Amino acid sequence: MPSRFRVHDLHIHTHFSSDSVEELKAYAEAGEQLAIHVGYLDHFELAFQDREGYLTEERLPELLEEFSEVHSRYPNTSLSLEVDYYSHLSSEVGEFCDNHCHDFDYLIGTVHNVDGLAVTSRREMAIFVQKFVLIDVMRRYFEEVEAAIRSKLFDGIAHIDAAMRYAPNFSEASQKTEDYWRTRTLELGKISRQYNLPVEVNLTGLNYPWGRTHPDQELIDLLAESGTKFFVGSDSHRMKLFVQSVPLVRQMTKYLQEKGALMLPGNLVSL
Repeated sequence: MPSRFRVHDLHIHTHFSSDSVEELKAYAEAGEQLAIHVGYLDHFELAFQDREGYLTEERLPELLEEFSEVHSRYPNTSLSLEVDYYSHLSSEVGEFCDNHCHDFDYLIGTVHNVDGLAVTSRREMAIFVQKFVLIDVMRRYFEEVEAAIRSKLFDGIAHIDAAMRYAPNFSEASQKTEDYWRTRTLELGKISRQYNLPVEVNLTGLNYPWGRTHPDQELIDLLAESGTKFFVGSDSHRMKLFVQSVPLVRQMTKYLQEKGALMLPGNLVSL
């Protein structure tokens, strides 16, 4: 699918995600004014289909219809899902992707939950690290991310190291834990290259005490040198963040292009 704009923000949440209220059309209008491609990426969490407010398989026709209406007026938009991967539900996730991959421009894999707890929730991460030391929590998280990459179900992988940001007192993590996190992030980036999957440069960490992208700049440089490819996402859940992130998206896109490390997922291409 060709895109007129050369800059793409491919991680934007709408009211179809449980943690956003924004309309697809509002983002599309802003994207047109700012000359940036809008890539909708709402959560799809197969393990939580019974939770109120979560996007269910039954609601997909509603999402597809709304996107079709918006896309007819604003063609510089694309539709994807941020599909959570769970090893214990790998067959079910695979069946979902097989059944719906043709409904979307691409599908992005992600991991938010490990062993029943949300590693991207500070409250639940605090519970997790009470049961296990942080390095073991990170080990389980990275095992799930690697399984998602190797599943061959997805066209890209979102925020491959985001769990570290939610760890209590992450800035005080031991050197051993820090070294493990960085080593595993590099390993996963290289595995993604083997599967020809771009890794997201997720900008949202810049808005929190973490103060860095996912992966951070040093890891991006090392991965780019080894041939890993990237796409860029603001992970916006609110219009204000989307607009504020546009200069950063432009800057990172230019940087990756200069490195020869930019790769748009699926059939999305720039004219």
